[in-house]
Amino acid sequence: MDYGPKTFRELKMYVRNDLHYVNGHPWRSLISRYLFEPGFKFSFWLRFTRYFYLKGRKAILPFLLCRVKLKRIGYKYSFDISFRAQIGPGLTIAHYGYIIVTSNTIIGKNCSLRPGVVFGKKLTEATGGPTVGDNVDFGVGSVIVGDVTIGSNVTVGANSVITRNVPDNCIVAGAPARVIHCKNSETISQEG
Repeated sequence: MDYGPKTFRELKMYVRNDLHYVNGHPWRSLISRYLFEPGFKFSFWLRFTRYFYLKGRKAILPFLLCRVKLKRIGYKYSFDISFRAQIGPGLTIAHYGYIIVTSNTIIGKNCSLRPGVVFGKKLTEATGGPTVGDNVDFGVGSVIVGDVTIGSNVTVGANSVITRNVPDNCIVAGAPARVIHCKNSETISQEG
């Protein structure tokens, strides 16, 4: 999976999906959500920055302008989400507060982030990053460390620390995080 808008039509689809998960009605109140929802404002500029980044050298000036705007909004609301991170459509940033997503992170569709969520590397030399499936909801203060895979339809409890892979259709919580409920019990396999 290679997330990121490569055409202007895809860019509109990404923004529309982000708006839909904030508002419930795509395009109905784009201006009001942009003005009054810091998370949507940030994701809006994140999508444009990623779009021009993927265009390469032919869009260097729009890329730099979008990146400056993205950095300013990031400093204002304490978001540090890299435009190099691959994030699918339907991103929701529920409230402002520090959120960190490193450049080597892959996040699927319809992901919800809350304040204090951190995606990071295990070591400074590590090259891999977290991979997250679709429809994942991260609670306040969740920390995802290292080259781990989180399945689709997962709910991560508040203040959880994920250092191991998480299967699909589960609820995880704790530090270190453990599966506390799973819809398909045969998929649960905790590594020692």
